[in-house]
Amino acid sequence: MIHSIGIAGPVSLKILAPYVKNGESLPEGYRFAPMAFWVEELLKRGHQVSVFTLAPQIIKPITFFGEQLTIHIGRYRGHGRARDFFRLERSDLFEAMQKDQVEIIHANWTYEFALAALKTGIPTLVTAHDAPLEILKLNRNPYHFMRCLMAKQVCSLAPIMTVVSSYLENHFRRVFKYRRPIYLIPNGIPEFVFNTARITKGSVQRSKTIFASNLTGWSERKNGHTLIKAFSEVFKKDSNCELWMFGNGYGEAEEAQKWANINKLNQNIKFFGYIPYTELIKTFSENVNVLVHPAIEESFSMAVAEAMALGIPVIGGKFSGAVPDTLGAGGLLIDAKSKDEIATAMALLANDKKLQKNIGEQGRSLCNNKYHLSHVTDLYEKLYCQIITSNPMNPKQVDSIRNL
Repeated sequence: MIHSIGIAGPVSLKILAPYVKNGESLPEGYRFAPMAFWVEELLKRGHQVSVFTLAPQIIKPITFFGEQLTIHIGRYRGHGRARDFFRLERSDLFEAMQKDQVEIIHANWTYEFALAALKTGIPTLVTAHDAPLEILKLNRNPYHFMRCLMAKQVCSLAPIMTVVSSYLENHFRRVFKYRRPIYLIPNGIPEFVFNTARITKGSVQRSKTIFASNLTGWSERKNGHTLIKAFSEVFKKDSNCELWMFGNGYGEAEEAQKWANINKLNQNIKFFGYIPYTELIKTFSENVNVLVHPAIEESFSMAVAEAMALGIPVIGGKFSGAVPDTLGAGGLLIDAKSKDEIATAMALLANDKKLQKNIGEQGRSLCNNKYHLSHVTDLYEKLYCQIITSNPMNPKQVDSIRNL
């Protein structure tokens, strides 16, 4: 059995508070709950886990200790971090990794976390969660250009990678010419999400159709404005429906609502914004009939997979990166840039409860078979053992990396 595992990446730290002393003092960290549940799953399996992460809320690195879990938190600057390729952030991460010599580091995203881990010489697995060049195309700014350069450097150094979708594997093979081993292991959905659906199933009688979205950021990539336009068309023909919008940028007085107000498209839309993960899952399970995911590019889409786990049918983009593969038979595919196609799919599901139910059940079954966190963890444990046994980091590689 592997004794100690390092997990490097963005984490919602408050979820891990019960596992360390003085956990109530943990900063918020990132708003990314899946990584925290991944750490929990490793702890349940008896592993010693060290988390290497960053937080904008601290002024100096800090470490929290627990019986099985150690959390190292480095600084995360609000501005200017890309100008020096996240030098401060990488330095804090590297120093923590040097002090806490785990058997393997699993670095998530192909940026600062991966560069810091690779520099240590400790056996490292890098997981890609996004397509850097596609992100740059949709966000043509210096920040994302620098991120793309960081990803290129990671690809030149990483001895082994995993990706969360075949779409990403194609991206890294084609764009970055990565020729070393790549394994496809999807993101995992924790057991409690599936259980929430079982507990709430049939407990609420819905008198109207509730459409919902769960998007991070008001941007061209997430394409929330096209969903708002599509919903307004549906609402004109069927007033017995609502659109609930969740995620950063979609709350009261945030960008989405401001845009809807200016364009007079706010009728029957509720702007919830960001809410804690467990509350979000419960709210979806108890209220939402259909998830509409208008993003024009995704590398996996946790929002889609979470809805599938809850038995909620999904409308997603057929040209939107990994969405078709993630969704499978769990929803309807449309051109996410077309408000008319989105509106047609929304109206179809609103008027056919049997179709809603059938698609939701198919999606839930697919999600349980492919994306259940227990299954995903099994795959990673096997890969960890393989990496530790072979240790693909040769001395020349380590020397070159340490000059970063």
